[in-house]
Amino acid sequence: MKETAQVAVPIPRDEYYSYSLPPALAEGAEVGKRVLVPFHNRRTIGFIVGFGEPPPDIRLKDVIDIIDDEPLFDEARLGFLKWAADYYMVPLGMMLKAAHPGGLGASIRRMLRLTPAGERAASGEGRLTAHELTVVRAIMGAGEITSRRLLSVVDNTSAELLNSLKRRGLVEFGYELESDPKIKTEKVISAVEGVSADDPALARKRAKAEILSFITAHGRVPLDELKEVFGNPSAHVSWLAEEGYVTVDHEEVSRDPFAGLEIRRDVPPELTVDQEIACRKISEAVANGKFAPFLLHGVTGSGKTEVYLRAIAEVLEKGKGVIVLVPEISLTPLLVRRFGARFGDAVAVIHSALSDGERFDAWRRAARGDVGIVIGARSAIFAPFSNLGMIIVDEEHETSYKQDEAPAYNARDLALVLGRMTESVVVLGSATPSVESYYNAKRHRFGYLQLPLRVSDRSLPAMTIVDMREEVGAILSQKLREAVVDNFWKDRETILFLNRRGYSSIMICKVCGEILKCPNCSVSLTYHVRGDVIMCHLCGLVEEPHEACAVCGEAMRGLGIGTQRVEDELRELIPEAKIARMDRDAVAGKTRLLDLYRRLERGEIDVLVGTQMVAKGHDLPGVTLVGVVSADISLGIPDFRSGERTFQLVTQVAGRAGRGEGEGRAIVQTYNPDHPSITFAARQDSKGFLEQELKLREELGYPPFTRLVNVRFTGRREDEVTDVARKAGEAARRLAGKLAPGAVEILGPSPCPVSRIKNRYRWQMLLKSGDVKALRGLVKRLVAGMGKIAGQVRVSADVDPYNFS
Repeated sequence: MKETAQVAVPIPRDEYYSYSLPPALAEGAEVGKRVLVPFHNRRTIGFIVGFGEPPPDIRLKDVIDIIDDEPLFDEARLGFLKWAADYYMVPLGMMLKAAHPGGLGASIRRMLRLTPAGERAASGEGRLTAHELTVVRAIMGAGEITSRRLLSVVDNTSAELLNSLKRRGLVEFGYELESDPKIKTEKVISAVEGVSADDPALARKRAKAEILSFITAHGRVPLDELKEVFGNPSAHVSWLAEEGYVTVDHEEVSRDPFAGLEIRRDVPPELTVDQEIACRKISEAVANGKFAPFLLHGVTGSGKTEVYLRAIAEVLEKGKGVIVLVPEISLTPLLVRRFGARFGDAVAVIHSALSDGERFDAWRRAARGDVGIVIGARSAIFAPFSNLGMIIVDEEHETSYKQDEAPAYNARDLALVLGRMTESVVVLGSATPSVESYYNAKRHRFGYLQLPLRVSDRSLPAMTIVDMREEVGAILSQKLREAVVDNFWKDRETILFLNRRGYSSIMICKVCGEILKCPNCSVSLTYHVRGDVIMCHLCGLVEEPHEACAVCGEAMRGLGIGTQRVEDELRELIPEAKIARMDRDAVAGKTRLLDLYRRLERGEIDVLVGTQMVAKGHDLPGVTLVGVVSADISLGIPDFRSGERTFQLVTQVAGRAGRGEGEGRAIVQTYNPDHPSITFAARQDSKGFLEQELKLREELGYPPFTRLVNVRFTGRREDEVTDVARKAGEAARRLAGKLAPGAVEILGPSPCPVSRIKNRYRWQMLLKSGDVKALRGLVKRLVAGMGKIAGQVRVSADVDPYNFS
């Protein structure tokens, strides 16, 4: 009999906790189920990851309850998640939480109630500020209230204020399990066998007879369908049920976030010679049933998606599941349509923009085997297929596959690990492969498949580089302005790309030079003309614009450009044009995004302005002109990958042009026309760029020739963060001194380029080594040691980092 459960709790502490299993719960306890457990002075939800004997001489706390009927993961999937947690140096509990969607139906709510001392304070006794008095009186008025509700009804209240009231003995916390399984059901009406609408008892009940006749003719009828035919038949249906004519059942239904998409079954096109070769090699790997990674390197418009579709069809025929990862949520509707047209309703979607209920439905459908394909952004790598056969990573070079916050996993790299563990085929596709993936293909670790030509003999867009040093203060060069106008009057579509949101990126005093900065972050605020607000893109702060400088009182002015300013420039240039914007401000939420796609498909948009959302995977046949407003933004990022990112962005966005009947062209504006990233992009020479970048990386000792770990230090107090970071630097160098000379190179510690986000100060230290074992061992010892002395400073390791800001 199981007596002790090992439970992983989602907190930043790398250990399991043992709990006693009461006899009433022991039989239902299984690895993969969530449990409600006491933890310090509260209750929390953890995951059962194993069982064992009770430790001697220690009295364990009891598991309070088992939440799930069925396990969320089995031993095999747990093995994958343990590997991920170990590799990315995060506690297993945090990795397990990240791998399971928020809609899985259980959470802990914190209940607040006043102590006797708090009741006296609410009556005017004691020293409380006016705001604190408002808070305790709100709690007293409610008797008991959740912390979430209190934070929403009393302005300017924070979790720290509530913690302060608790420390002073005025408020006590209670914790309750809040269960909401998110299962959606619908009423289905069925006729009882042998009944008839001609029954004499219905002779004077015409409406009821008509409804019964409809039900008997159609068999089982959802209530919503009856409402479409008969208006509101609920009272009639209730009477028919009470009199024994019909039965009413509740059946589970799945929410479809893309039910509004018009999907028509397609006919597979004839493959090009290069597509046939790629499909044949992938097909051989699928038939072999063993792990096989491929890099599918195809120019923009070469038909990579069709190769995916053919490969998926073979996997589905074997009764196995497929995960398709996309880098940007905005790409999901397009792929849902393409895949739905080929595979019908065998497709589910998992990503963060969906509601909890929609994610819950997709997760359950995959777990039960009701769908064969899951499409989504990076979190879809955790889709719970029990019989996985293939993983496709579209636009594999995209940095969005790497999560910034803990657990800082890379979904592309986890795809390869999961593929090896499940003996699945993995296809990484891109027109501009990452340096690391290209290197692996060169070393024959991946199969290398090439699609060097566009389908239907279409040519790649002609590229023109405009040196903006010769343009005086212009947002759009004369050449780009003329091209946009010409394209409009020829009834062709245009995309303008600028990877910066808002209207003005800096608000500055024109007299004293004071820059308006976020009070919570060490960045300038961006002016958004839509809504007339200033906004921080890191912490989400939104304020009304400051007309006068806080230092000297003079007027503030905006500098820099964003997509909103480009949009306004276009409206002045071609007032007759229908212009739309695609960035996170304009298409927040799937509804607005779907509306934009419908307008694009109907030809209702002449010019689309957007950030990197427009650069990825969109197939818009009417677009013949692409303009890159500023190719230099990503070159200024303090990152060894900045040149690679610039080449990828310019090449990808230029590739949106010329996918239909008309020839495409791209105009790239830059202040660095001779930079290799720009010149290689102008020649659309992906291999040439990758070969040069590999030589540079080898000379400088950067990936793929070494491995990196970035150790970050964050906290509320700048002096504490600085002190802990410097001590960590000293400790790291002592540990490195015990290794072979030069085994691990240490850069820093130093403040991050963005040294404060959400009022947390940030330092970092980069460790670099060609010896993976030595590097990981040093970092693990360092983080473990610093955890004992860091106090309120959070010390974390970002393995294989992509973000150094």
